[in-house]
Amino acid sequence: MPIRVRWTTKQYFPFALMLLGACGVFQVLFIFIAQYLLNVGNLYVVTLIPIGVSIALFFGTMIIFESYAQVERNKQLKSRFQKSRGYSSTLESFLYFPIVRPLLIVFAIFTGIFFGAYFFCATFLDKSLSFLVAETFAAVICLLIANLIEKQYGRIKRY
Repeated sequence: MPIRVRWTTKQYFPFALMLLGACGVFQVLFIFIAQYLLNVGNLYVVTLIPIGVSIALFFGTMIIFESYAQVERNKQLKSRFQKSRGYSSTLESFLYFPIVRPLLIVFAIFTGIFFGAYFFCATFLDKSLSFLVAETFAAVICLLIANLIEKQYGRIKRY
């Protein structure tokens, strides 16, 4: 039976707010990059598109979080009486914190695809349109990869 995290309950609502806040801060970084480094001057493109993209990234991190929660739950059920192993370093304990892995996966994929798509589109289109296409394309690819992680790693079958 797959785990379906109820994000509005008091147990998971802080996780949802942390994921949404991290995605929002990440998009603020991209707004800064667009305004000052890529010289995108259109105010509507720079402010309205990142709002939708941050919601898409939030949804992608929620999907990956649920799949990792499913795998961790299955590991706990299979090895109920084993000793829990401690983490050897602070970096390892930071990376195994439940919300860090989904955020790192989504941010790394989004950043790579965004800059690749932006510089490819910048050869053919103007800067505002290149930013628009690159943000949208990177957000869609992040959602597709999050869905692929959910199906392959978590093996979650939705009803």
